[in-house]
Amino acid sequence: MKQPTFWNRAYAKGVFYPTLWWNMLLGRVLKVRNWWDFIDDHVIVGARPFARDVAGLKAAGVGAVVNTCEEYAGPVVEYGEHGIVQLHIPTTDFTAPSLADVETAVQFVQEHVERGEVVYIHCKAGRARSATVALCWLVAHRGMSADEAQALLLAKRPHIHPRLPARQVVQDFVAAHS
Repeated sequence: MKQPTFWNRAYAKGVFYPTLWWNMLLGRVLKVRNWWDFIDDHVIVGARPFARDVAGLKAAGVGAVVNTCEEYAGPVVEYGEHGIVQLHIPTTDFTAPSLADVETAVQFVQEHVERGEVVYIHCKAGRARSATVALCWLVAHRGMSADEAQALLLAKRPHIHPRLPARQVVQDFVAAHS
């Protein structure tokens, strides 16, 4: 799999705050999109949680988090205070996670789902990196095709990246799990 280049990382770093503020405007101020959405009884896809969000996540049943942000370690102290465990698979914004990271994340999600816990999968906006992991989990553990999983994600969270099944990592994951 192609690794992010210097230019991928530089671009992601340069637009981090403007795009975070844009997401906050849409999700927190104007409320035209949700900060997070349940896509299954045990899986939530959402945007970057702030420390103030952790108590609400715990109240929603979250016991585990998959953080796909290279640019953000997450509110680790608050997770610890609420008994939430985090898997961090750092992925440069505007790129896809590696196949190895997707495999690890899908296994992590499933282990927690089997314990009856809710898992919060996030990136900065909850549109692409996190949705890639969620789509692959739906394929592996809900028996969906990539297109069916994409349709479910879009129905639950309409601003999900509309072409996730075209990502090479998704195609490679599907091929390995067929």
